[in-house]
Parts: sequence; structure tokens; C-alpha cells
Amino acid sequence: MKLKIKIRETVYSKYYYIFLICYLIMTFVVIIFSVKIFNNIRSFTNKFSSMNPVINTGTIIIVKKYDQYKVGDIITYDSLDNGKEEIITHRILRLGGNVYVTKGDANQAFDREIVLPRLVIGKVILIIPYLGYFVSFAKGSIGIWLIIVFPAILIISSELYKINIEVKKKLFR
Repeated sequence: MKLKIKIRETVYSKYYYIFLICYLIMTFVVIIFSVKIFNNIRSFTNKFSSMNPVINTGTIIIVKKYDQYKVGDIITYDSLDNGKEEIITHRILRLGGNVYVTKGDANQAFDREIVLPRLVIGKVILIIPYLGYFVSFAKGSIGIWLIIVFPAILIISSELYKINIEVKKKLFR
């Protein structure tokens, strides 16, 4: 009997609701930064240090597609570097006709490849430091279990427990 009272107190405690709110916020953050937000706005996690100190490793960047870009804009674009497709975020240093010459702020030399306008995903409009570490972890197999699946099982179990209590109350009146 004492165990049931203890479980009931835990299920209805303020810590449960704080946990529930934090869980929902974390899930929302992971989902919003894992999908295409709007038609012209996308988010990425910066994995390289080529844009330090402006954009550090583990930073979330929000990019928006524009028709034109100018010198000084930080753009994110598709690249085929060393035979491997990558998404790169660098600053435009020169305009060359209908192409962009880019360079990472922390790099000494210009990028070898010029950037064609069709490869540009968008211009960086928002930088959120450190959140990328959390989102990257949460999207991994261990993170999915620890941050999404396990808490979801706990919440569903506790809600089913609450429903069970209410049904028993109604049946045994």
C-alpha cells in the first residue's frame, strides 16, 4: 500500500511536470532543427572550425535563401570537396561574374572551388552557439533512446497509471 502512495505522489509531483515540460521542449528543439523549417529557411549544425570565431564548432546556423548575395555575406552551399559531398559555410570575399569566391574566416587561403549560385543554400541569418552538440547527439542512435524513446516510455507509462487509477475510482464508487 505504501508503494502505491509513493508512486502516486511521484506521478502527481511538480518534478514530474517539470520533467514533462523539459522533455517536450527538448523534443521540439530536436525536431525543429532537424527538418526544413520553412520553404526558404533551413538549419544546419556546424561541424568544422573554418569559421571560428564567428561560427564555432557545434553551433546551429539558420540560413535563408535569397536571390542575390554580396561580399561579406556568410553563405552555406553544397560542395563536392575531395570527391565527397559536403555542406560548407564560408564568407563571400569576391564576386567573379556569376560566381562567388569564398573563404573560411579561420583559413589562410581562399577556397579552391568557386561557388555557383545554384549551389548556394542560403545566407546565415542566425547563429545559436553550442545547441548543435545537443541536436547532433539527440539525432544519434544513443541520443534517440536517451532523449526521445526512454522519456516517452516513462511519460506514457505514468499517464496510463493515472488513467488506471481514475478508472478504478469510477468502478469502485
